[in-house]
Amino acid sequence: MLRLKQLTLFLGDMSMLYIGLFIALYIRYLESPGYRFTELLAPMGVLFFAGAVVMFIVGLYDISRTKNSWNFYQKIILSAIVWLVLGIIYFYVKPNTTISPKTILLLTSFTGFGLLALWRFFYNKYISTTIWRVNVIFAGVTDEVKELIKIIREEPQRGYYVSGIIADAQTCSNIFPDIPCGSNISEINAQNNSHPANLIVMSPGLASNEDLLKELYKKLFQQVSVISLADFYEDVIKRIPPFTFSEGWFISNLREQEKKMYDRFKILIDYLAGILLGIFFAVTFPFIALAIKLNSKGPIFYCQYRIGRQGTPFKVCKYRTMKALSADGGAETQGPQYASNNDSRITKVGKFLRGSRLDEIPQFINILKGEMAIIGPRPERPEFVDQLTEKMPYYALRHVIKPGLTGWAQVHNAYYGDLGENLQKLEYDLYYIKNRGLVLDISISLRTINILARMIGR
Repeated sequence: MLRLKQLTLFLGDMSMLYIGLFIALYIRYLESPGYRFTELLAPMGVLFFAGAVVMFIVGLYDISRTKNSWNFYQKIILSAIVWLVLGIIYFYVKPNTTISPKTILLLTSFTGFGLLALWRFFYNKYISTTIWRVNVIFAGVTDEVKELIKIIREEPQRGYYVSGIIADAQTCSNIFPDIPCGSNISEINAQNNSHPANLIVMSPGLASNEDLLKELYKKLFQQVSVISLADFYEDVIKRIPPFTFSEGWFISNLREQEKKMYDRFKILIDYLAGILLGIFFAVTFPFIALAIKLNSKGPIFYCQYRIGRQGTPFKVCKYRTMKALSADGGAETQGPQYASNNDSRITKVGKFLRGSRLDEIPQFINILKGEMAIIGPRPERPEFVDQLTEKMPYYALRHVIKPGLTGWAQVHNAYYGDLGENLQKLEYDLYYIKNRGLVLDISISLRTINILARMIGR
């Protein structure tokens, strides 16, 4: 469903941009565009696709963040500005001898993205909440169900509506007094007959309820889908819920043998990316090194051991971003500790390096050595791994694949600094390990560019 919604948005966006181009040409020449429109179809198509990539980077294809708001429309304006700059560069490098599209580019940035903004408003307000809406009944109440209901109600643009909950009356009245509640689906539909369920989400606690299972079986003939809470949670939140954690679940879902071809292809991509990062490192090193030395006393690099694939320790070096408070140039005087928000140990230059993620660039060496990948779970320090494994026995599963320079957890949260946050990080990492592939890697790469551009790394 998510991919279908994103495809709908993409096709609508492309249509609006082409209509905007047509209108721009009409305004420019005050006559039917005719051959001019046909001549620009291909070059502008390239630019429009580049515009879609820009919109993906700024988050306009993230269904959870497409709610009508000033912040949302600011992203469209930003995309239009970046697209205009890309268009100027494109036609400067590859000029069109028949048409000089400078004015047309400017007009299209107004007409095309203006129509796109109207299309997105209409989609968010009507299509996502009506045509694409899925009415959901939750069978059972768990912490994960509460989290999902909260998200669905706060983000209606996701296209879900809570039709009811199968639970006892006291549970519903205490937690969800305004949501229809009953002991079976028929009771709920009777209370909410204007929004009959399209989807039933089954909690593990009710999976053995024979009466409910019989009713669900009948619903299959009425085009009502049934999905487990674990699968629905994963689809909506993009994490693996912790209640599924067990040896049996991991054996059934982490099918590493099926990803051999992808893993071999990824090695090539990692190696090429490592070379490019090495070139970037060589070019920028004199300036970054000088800034670090002028800003604070201490070494340019700070090195630590991290845990890699199969639990093997390896050494990583980063540009130093904190004050050198200990003999080894580190900032820890009382043993290993996580950095905190507004940490006073971070230098001014270090804040910039962390925000831009430039502090991680020296790890191109680890990528070329095969110890790290571009994308994967971020490697953690041995001391923290021991602590977290003691609290979370399945934490070691992060080490099934190579750690990465960026990852699925990192694009959802810049930093994880306590036990609860690291459990959530594990849920994201396991989601990546289970679902990793070219499409997800591209998504992570584009989201990482968004983080770099906004300087929100930590």
